[in-house]
Amino acid sequence: MLILAAAGIAIAWMYYGNINKSVDPRVKQARLMYARYNTYAADGDYEMVLSLLDSIEKVYVSEPHYRNSYEMGVIYNNRASVFLTLALSDTARQELRQSYFALAEKHLMQGVDYYNGWMAFYSHKSEEEIRAVVEREFSSDSILAKHDNLDAIIHSRVREIQTARIETPRRLSVSYTSLGIIRRHDNQLEEAYEYYEKALELWEENHAAKNNMNILFGKPPEKQSVFRKLFPPDRKGTE
Repeated sequence: MLILAAAGIAIAWMYYGNINKSVDPRVKQARLMYARYNTYAADGDYEMVLSLLDSIEKVYVSEPHYRNSYEMGVIYNNRASVFLTLALSDTARQELRQSYFALAEKHLMQGVDYYNGWMAFYSHKSEEEIRAVVEREFSSDSILAKHDNLDAIIHSRVREIQTARIETPRRLSVSYTSLGIIRRHDNQLEEAYEYYEKALELWEENHAAKNNMNILFGKPPEKQSVFRKLFPPDRKGTE
């Protein structure tokens, strides 16, 4: 169970590794922080993880285009994963465990709000409509307007948004799985089931949601084949 919670820390960050000239310079500092994020998480240094997430959030909220973006949902979902991991730790005292669960739920709900709001705005827009939004917002910025690579920056952001439209339902699925874990530990089994069901509606290959659903019904976890781990199903179906 601890592994399922900890997985949420890393799953939403897999697209932030490439720092190049097409990255929006206004948020490049936040992108550069991601390398340290994975190191802190792997070492179990959750205090530094939370501090780093705070710093990343400050960068994004300072720019109107990113203030309500999917990146904000990523930040809150990762905060929640830290608290959920701490709550499920064998060393957590009971009084702290409940506090961690409460904090995890708070951040999960905020992340879900960001994801849903962002998807409501972008999910039905064509590539041309997305480009029009990005061009309008980026070209009016005093820092970007004179940038030599403005066209490349705009193109890169449009691609990021298109990719995020595919991946955000999967991110939401992870959030609902985590909410289901919290409800199950509160012995609110019907609500836990509803969250797992919602998670699987968004991403039917959510292995964590499937196994947590099995736990509710007293079934053993499903084993995932090595081949399936190495070559997961195409996620484009989650768009």
